[in-house]
Amino acid sequence: MSSLFVSKFDKLYGAGLFFLLLLGVSGIDDFIANYDKYHSVCKKMVYQCEEKGVIAFHARLSTNLRNLKDKDVVVFGTVTLNTGKGYNPTTGKFTAPSRGHYSFTWTIATNAGYYFCTQLVINGKPVSYNHVNGKTGGNNYETGSSTVILKMEKNDVVSILLYDAGEFARGDWSSFSGFKL
Repeated sequence: MSSLFVSKFDKLYGAGLFFLLLLGVSGIDDFIANYDKYHSVCKKMVYQCEEKGVIAFHARLSTNLRNLKDKDVVVFGTVTLNTGKGYNPTTGKFTAPSRGHYSFTWTIATNAGYYFCTQLVINGKPVSYNHVNGKTGGNNYETGSSTVILKMEKNDVVSILLYDAGEFARGDWSSFSGFKL
């Protein structure tokens, strides 16, 4: 068995030397330096390949919102993730970069004594609602979350609009996120 190992080892060693000569490597230090460069490039290429096709975003309100009116767009301006660049933090709208099924979740937090009602719309048509009522008599913050899965075409637009009225939404505690399934 040891002669078999030596034979395989000799072949691998010979093949390694052959590749070193092909690459113009003059020694083991040169080989290691080149290997590290190639390995680094390969790792970056794999990372980019894994990221290819990923569409996902997460954003929070930049500030507290007060006294919005019916159909106002709720703009979540602090972006923590925007892979695929589908979410626009200036308009508060997500535009599907490609056709497929998408999941969206949004959470609204309000203070005791206030309420904030929202709806998720696709191309202006309501799909789901979220009513957060802090007027129930408690002294705590109130939160509400909704999740929806939608079949979308490329360039379909999703946003969160006020439904009825919104007295108060807490900034960092309110968020909107989505991703392609």
